[in-house]
This record gives sequence, C-alpha cells and structure tokens, in this order.
Amino acid sequence: MPQLTAAAVFQIGLLISALPVQYFLSRWSGSDSTQRIQASRRLINNWNRFRRSYLNLQAWKDWLMEWNLKERSIQFEDLPDESPAVEVFRLKENDDYFTDSTEPRSPRPLSVNYRVGQVFTHKQDRYYGVIVGWDERAKAPEEWLNERYSLDMQNLRNTPHYKVLIHSDDGRNSETAYIPESEMAIVTGVQVYHPLLIYYFSMFDGDQYIMMPWLLQVYPHD
Repeated sequence: MPQLTAAAVFQIGLLISALPVQYFLSRWSGSDSTQRIQASRRLINNWNRFRRSYLNLQAWKDWLMEWNLKERSIQFEDLPDESPAVEVFRLKENDDYFTDSTEPRSPRPLSVNYRVGQVFTHKQDRYYGVIVGWDERAKAPEEWLNERYSLDMQNLRNTPHYKVLIHSDDGRNSETAYIPESEMAIVTGVQVYHPLLIYYFSMFDGDQYIMMPWLLQVYPHD
C-alpha cells in the first residue's frame, strides 16, 4: 500500500473539512448567498491576520527581541541609586558630565544643530547611532577632555557635544559615546538597535526616534 505524502494528507483534510465549514457558515451567517460570501470573507481576513501575527517567523523574532529589550530595561531599573542609562564613562561625583544633567535645555541654543532622536553616521568610523542628549559645549572631566583633544583640537571643546547610543547588529552590545557635532552626519530612514533604546524612545517614525515623556521634559524643543 503506497504511503501518503504530507501534501496528500493536507488535501484530504481540506476535502473532509469542506462540508463542516459550509454547514458552519450557513448556520453562522444565514442561508442567503450574499451573507455567506461576506462571512467567508470575514473568516479569510481573520485567518490572514492570525497567520501574519502567529505563523510568521519574523513576527516571532520581533516579539522576542522586544521582550528581551524590556527584560534588560527592567534589570537596569532594579539597580539601586543608578539610572538605567549606565554609561562606562559615568562619574557619580558630577551628574552634569556627558549630558547627564536633567535641567531642561530651554531655550534651545542656535549653535546646536542636531536633535535628540535623530540618527547619524560617524564621519570617520562609519558606525550608526542615535542621539540621546546634547550639551551646548563639552561637559566632561578635564582629564578626559585633555586625553580626547590634543592641543591643536582644543577648540572642539567649545562646540556642541552629543551623547549617543551606537548601533549593534544584534541589539546586544551597549556601547555609547560622547562626540562633537563635527564628527556626525545626520541620516534618515535608518533604524538603530541598542539594548537601552526603549528607555529613551517610544517608537521610530521612519525618519527619527520619538522621545519618551521624561526625555522630552529635558529637551522640550527638540
């Protein structure tokens, strides 16, 4: 006796289920043919929505990524006396360093050309990132500034500086940076992946990221 293939079993199942489905549609929507057609369309539309949401591999990957980011955010919130935006260069003795001041940036200085939520590419290192804060001029420990800028680059200390989250292909690496405006070029239509992204932003609108309410209070004019 020949063995049935998976495709054959599927086709037989469809044939067997055809009569119960017809009976269900007639009972659910009435005997009128127009009503049965409309009911069939509703059933097909519901199935398509279910298929896109639950039978789509990419949808599950996106959900798992979102869940992973939320879990990481919760872990940061559990840290005592520490902001979820934990920076490798954070110095607790001065919260004003590296845009950490929560004082509202108002009015907005004309010299600051870029805004929180904008995506950029680094002109020299070619990485992508997203802006999460800015200072009108560099605010960092003197030793950090001296190491960062040589004598012939000291003028950069008085230019706008931005705290940024650096894009990670897998969304796991949590690199950050504090860089001058002259090293950045704004791009649109590019999404950034970073484990702290959901702490700063609620969504990506296709051009840039939309700030969370707490961040909007700090940068009300961005």
